[in-house]
Amino acid sequence: MDELAERLAQIEEYSGLMFSREEIADILDVDRQLLTELLEDGDYLRAFKKGRLLREAQLRKAIFDLAANGSSPAQAFAVKLIENAKMEDK
Repeated sequence: MDELAERLAQIEEYSGLMFSREEIADILDVDRQLLTELLEDGDYLRAFKKGRLLREAQLRKAIFDLAANGSSPAQAFAVKLIENAKMEDK
């Protein structure tokens, strides 16, 4: 894996753990301003967003799994997710 691919994988991983852009810069020992600028578009932004979305997808799956197994709080939250998705689809 080349250096850029490795750096993008790290950004995806840490963004999925919900670290802020500044915290990711600190973890990667990169200048905060430089990373902030890199995260404005292109591959870096895609990696950052992908990490966040994949984590959200994992959590949503867990919610739907719990709802299907009878968890009332999870069912209520799943209904809200469904309603929001239907509103966005219109």
